[in-house]
Amino acid sequence: MRKLTGAASAAVSAAALCHAVAAGAQEWTGEPLQLDPIIVSGGLTPVPAERYGRAVSVVTAEDLDRSQTVYVSDALRALPGVAVSRTGGYGGATAVRIRGAEDNHTVVLVDGVEVAAPETGAYDFGGLLTADIARIEVLRGPQSAIYGSNAIGGVISITTKDAEAAGTTWEASAEAGTDGTAGGLLAVRRLTDRANLSLAVAARDVGGYDISDTPGGEVDGDDNVTLNARGTFQATDTVTVGGALRYVDRASDYDDFAYGAPVSGELVVDADLVHYRTEFFGSAFVTVEALGGRMSNDFRASYSDMDDVNRRDGVRDADTTSGRTSYRYLGTVALDAETIDGASQLVSFGIERIEERFGNNDANLVFDPSQMDEQTRDLTSLIGQYSGTFLDSLSVQANIRRDFNDQFEDVTTWSLAGSYLLPNATTRLHASWGTGSQDPTLFEQFGFIPGQWVGNPNLTPEASRGWDAGLEQTFLDGRAVLDVTWFEDRLTDEIDTDFLPDGAGTPVNEDGTSRRKGLEVAGTFDVSDALSLGLAYTWLDATDPDGQQEARRPGQEVALHANYALADGRTNLNLDVRRVIDNVDIDYTSASGDPGIGRVELDDYTLVDLAAEYLLTDTVTLTGRIENLLDADYQELDGYATPGVTGFVGLRSVF
Repeated sequence: MRKLTGAASAAVSAAALCHAVAAGAQEWTGEPLQLDPIIVSGGLTPVPAERYGRAVSVVTAEDLDRSQTVYVSDALRALPGVAVSRTGGYGGATAVRIRGAEDNHTVVLVDGVEVAAPETGAYDFGGLLTADIARIEVLRGPQSAIYGSNAIGGVISITTKDAEAAGTTWEASAEAGTDGTAGGLLAVRRLTDRANLSLAVAARDVGGYDISDTPGGEVDGDDNVTLNARGTFQATDTVTVGGALRYVDRASDYDDFAYGAPVSGELVVDADLVHYRTEFFGSAFVTVEALGGRMSNDFRASYSDMDDVNRRDGVRDADTTSGRTSYRYLGTVALDAETIDGASQLVSFGIERIEERFGNNDANLVFDPSQMDEQTRDLTSLIGQYSGTFLDSLSVQANIRRDFNDQFEDVTTWSLAGSYLLPNATTRLHASWGTGSQDPTLFEQFGFIPGQWVGNPNLTPEASRGWDAGLEQTFLDGRAVLDVTWFEDRLTDEIDTDFLPDGAGTPVNEDGTSRRKGLEVAGTFDVSDALSLGLAYTWLDATDPDGQQEARRPGQEVALHANYALADGRTNLNLDVRRVIDNVDIDYTSASGDPGIGRVELDDYTLVDLAAEYLLTDTVTLTGRIENLLDADYQELDGYATPGVTGFVGLRSVF
């Protein structure tokens, strides 16, 4: 079995744990189940899991392979505290919300590069494929002291694969399924004494179905090609250089939305609309050891460019470009040892510079010449961190950050987290407390659409303050793990929309407080060498300043997991069941009397997914899965049709 070493990390999700068991149940040695030892994105430097005080979930490549999950958003659905909503079928615009926060309150990183669109502050997970992903870490709760603006709800950090074995390794997979779906991956990786290089291309073509559910309506599909490249090189004994490149090319069909339609069934209207999006992300770094290994100096730069084009009936009607450039220096010093690796007390300090931009590309597609002015803004930050362990049982992480904004109020954020392992060595207490900040987006600040949407340069950054506390208990010599975490958060100066006398919308800071609190429960039970079970449960109470339930954040979600390895040593079965309870959406129908203000209750639903794999040879695996096995009729957003039962079959090989 892929053994997970170290004590269990805080608030571990059932998906991460149970899929970890699934990743190697056929070869399990009978040793106790434990967790991955390092939380890579846990702070300015990696943090051992048993010392980490904040709430975190980890999903690995092995987890994704066993469940045969194709989209990152689907891997996130079963994690505690995470809510996902997708506009219809595979590849549709997808929002991820953590602990009741908005989707633009989450920082999303791929190989350390922030990928959210500066104009909205949010990242569309609809096109993020799991192919070539090695690890997903989800930090829950305010993380702005570490990651800056947008990290009110948390952070999702994704790392792509690199070589794990010396020499050259190839990976290939192919899959076909219902709704005209086909996809695959081809990757090559090489590891030498000094270099680790990886190059991968993944593609997926979804024929789709009509998300408006109109009889005879046009199907809405998605085409996606993603290229990843990353590498590191040990230039000298003290100098390491490296970088990463990522390119995504997508074409996604979607339909019109009829604001104020008389009933929910008429909100989404069949139309020939296509959103074309290309994303380019690049980064480079140099790490230099100093003071005989007692100090590390890390210099990093990253660049992103995102182009969006919309076409209606084949005619282009929108064309925009946005991007972000960042530079960071981070120094880390060991306080109580001659090397960083041997230290239990570390201090880190640094400076970061971020430049964001957005603009329209075609004067023929705007309403006013002023819309052609590219808007930019800068942010400079000072950051600091202390992490320490005392008596091998108590660990503390403390962070502080000062953001200097060039056009609105400067902000200071902080966080404090701790982990304590009781003398029985099976019970661990963990807690965190901190603040978060969300800068106004470029759309909110500058507007860009005169007469329809007017920017507000006087906005104040949204501010949050939250805490969590939990208990993690292991049973049966480590074969069972249960974690229970309670959290509360308060959001002030929330940015909402007001309407001017001429009918144009404009963003404003709301009075009052948005309140979020909830319970996260996660656990696994390794019943035998062959059978593993898992559970994840979330109870959430999230309300806006008026006391209304926040939309698209279910009140309860429960995920059950089972993995069974047959005695033949070649066959593995994977079952996931997810129940969604008490979900609401914004009521956009005219029947509400005030479209866009009230709430509409969505039906509760249960989804069942079944995956199986059979080892044909030492290097080739036959895969197959059925999603929505019971053909449940459900909605994640009011008016959007969702997929019925679907099936897929494929091959996967590493050689």
